[in-house]
Amino acid sequence: MRWNLLVVEDETIVRLGLRYMLNWDELEIVWKAEASNGLEALKVLAEEEIHIVMTDIRMPGMDGLELARRIKEQYGKVQIIFFSSFEDFPYVKEAVRIGVVDYLHKPTMAEEEIAAALRKAAATLEELHQQEQPQGYTDKDRESLLLELLTAGEPPADCARRWQQLQLDQRYSRGWQLAVLRMAEGNTAEPAGLARFMSFRYYLEEYISREWGGQLLNVEDRELVWLLPLDAEQADAGAMRKNLEQLHQGLDKMLGIRLAYTWSGIHRTARELPEAYRAAAAQEPETGGRLSGVIRLATAFIDEHLLEDLTLARTAEQIHVSVSHLSRLFLKETGQHFNEYVTAKKMLLARRLLRESNDKVYEVAEKLGYANPHYFSKLFKDDTGLTPLEYRNQ
Repeated sequence: MRWNLLVVEDETIVRLGLRYMLNWDELEIVWKAEASNGLEALKVLAEEEIHIVMTDIRMPGMDGLELARRIKEQYGKVQIIFFSSFEDFPYVKEAVRIGVVDYLHKPTMAEEEIAAALRKAAATLEELHQQEQPQGYTDKDRESLLLELLTAGEPPADCARRWQQLQLDQRYSRGWQLAVLRMAEGNTAEPAGLARFMSFRYYLEEYISREWGGQLLNVEDRELVWLLPLDAEQADAGAMRKNLEQLHQGLDKMLGIRLAYTWSGIHRTARELPEAYRAAAAQEPETGGRLSGVIRLATAFIDEHLLEDLTLARTAEQIHVSVSHLSRLFLKETGQHFNEYVTAKKMLLARRLLRESNDKVYEVAEKLGYANPHYFSKLFKDDTGLTPLEYRNQ
């Protein structure tokens, strides 16, 4: 199971440094939210499911010690890690009394020390989870069963019982369809290809959860399987194809990645899942076509240098083609002018920063290379229909 983390620290630079110091996927921890003081942290805890809190002690407003006391009173299972510039014994003594996982000295804490504290917190959470939750009622167990069924030669004899135990019979009560999703090009065995696959996966997770729901399963970092529960409006075989065409267009526009996809018919039971997956995977995939080598190089360069001063001329120089040729080819193959494409990519990143960080709007604008926050806000509203603050608060 992946545990959600809240980091409470009044210095933005410390939060930013911590965020990029560790491999969160390897730790199976999600950087869920940030706060700059205890009062903000309590608001986050009231709105989000948080499992681990890393907090400074000295902060304006409510400090870390008072925050920890409140957390223990209201959210007893949340694990707390202190990090502070102070090594005073009274602080350490109070931290022990409250029952925190660890007390890290901020000026000297190393990556390994932070990771060890987080693993200790995760181990405690796992133990509590095993004690208090009925076996098989976690998202991790649901995913494990679904992956097991996808790759099974024959469905396990107890699959119907486990399907019901995990409450998947309720989630897919009207039936389900699946789609097999791959990148139309790229070798995920190479490091660069794997990084691109991760971008592909994260974009699809966000888009699918926002538009339709369902579960996205990662099969050995080579393909994704989307299991879509049907409702009354989706209970026809043509709906999935329309969804996939829409997904392809969005992916192509935002990341320059062409989607190759196949899909199954409508099914009702757990025992049908292995055969439905095999049949869909064996089909000739549909795709929107291939980008030329020039445009693949251009979009890869844009991805790598998005936060820098990106111009058509600079990109053309890097991939050794003329500005006019790149401009014509870019519009022909992507349907967008170069600047429109770069802006769309920046707006996608802006949505992520507004959702996942506590940066002010002008700070997000600066990170994306916009000196004028009003101009950034106008671009953002043109792209999403909402101002940055409206988007963050929705």
